[in-house]
Amino acid sequence: MKIICFSLLIAAMLIVAGCTSSPTSQPTRILWLGSSSTYVHDLPLQTGNWLQHSDKFDSVETHLMGRSGTGFHEYLRPGFKAQYGLKEGQTLLEKIRDEAYNYVVIQQITYFMADSDSVQIIDDTELLGEAIRASGAKPVFYEMGWRLEPLNETGRQMILREAKKNDVTLYAPCSSAWTRVRAERPDIELHNVPDTDHPGTLGTYLNMCCFYVALTGKKPENLPTTIERWPLFGSFDKDEARQRLAQTQLHYYHAAMPTWMQAISNLRWEVDIDPEVADYLQTIAWETWQDKHAKRTETEQ
Repeated sequence: MKIICFSLLIAAMLIVAGCTSSPTSQPTRILWLGSSSTYVHDLPLQTGNWLQHSDKFDSVETHLMGRSGTGFHEYLRPGFKAQYGLKEGQTLLEKIRDEAYNYVVIQQITYFMADSDSVQIIDDTELLGEAIRASGAKPVFYEMGWRLEPLNETGRQMILREAKKNDVTLYAPCSSAWTRVRAERPDIELHNVPDTDHPGTLGTYLNMCCFYVALTGKKPENLPTTIERWPLFGSFDKDEARQRLAQTQLHYYHAAMPTWMQAISNLRWEVDIDPEVADYLQTIAWETWQDKHAKRTETEQ
């Protein structure tokens, strides 16, 4: 009788355990399509780490695809050769179709959109959006452009128009947020000068805040006030970088990079952001996103 009762007890415990446990959730997979203003300072990886602290995401996998100095529309051209993210003979559309992403971030460049490539970019935005949705993923717009010329304001307006036309609801208004910070707080340098082509430490922090809002829909309050930054392009000891790289076990995100990107990223270090500045940049990201969201969803008169 004791043996039977003990067996029943074990069986009951197993049933309860089976009812209360849940299968391991799959990570959210995000593919970032972009050039140097996407990959510098490991923006995708750092953003993914932040998202894991929100109540919307348990775990996040970030992946990168593209080539320096190019727009995403060039990635769709026959014979395109990527620097990172594509297998031999693979196309971008095949990658999206076959690799089961949840989100695909499209780097929309303001001065490309407003210049001579705009017709091709507009057509390819629609094509790429359809391919992303057909794969089961959601498109995300990365509004990118750090200059103040009128061409960039035109580009911002055009990118927002394309988001509205293509029903892209996930919109990171990075370029617009930069414009407001520069108008309100010229003491905050968003580049790591003398490099004014790429986001600097504070510019990357602001961009991360914009992506946090875009992907969670929540105000980026109480986020970390530290960020990792790369050395300036061309300003580091390449021999030291190679030696350190040879002694490093790479994270999967970095392992997919070409060697020269691995080397510079491996020299990254952590920087503390002034809490007042961090809070201000978080607020700017939230308010800029709210403004863009209102404009994107307003009804045509």
